[in-house]
Amino acid sequence: MAKVVFYRQCRLIRPTPTGECVVVSWIPDLFADRDRVVRLKGDDGRWTDGWRVAEVGSNRLPANKVPDFHELSKAHLRATGDAATA
Repeated sequence: MAKVVFYRQCRLIRPTPTGECVVVSWIPDLFADRDRVVRLKGDDGRWTDGWRVAEVGSNRLPANKVPDFHELSKAHLRATGDAATA
């Protein structure tokens, strides 16, 4: 039986030449330590270095329970008739 991987929702910050970029993402619990620097994988499959974990959420979910917001958004667009824009 495979080991269950847990995730935490984190606020991540990456410096840019003009300021900073902030995202909220579910990352493996193993890497969800405040001030830890992590890499994120983008939708295109490429990794981006230099994301600092600024805040760690208290909720801890197994991988199969982490919401897929991309799919939820597409489902909403289909349900509202806006799927052509998705």
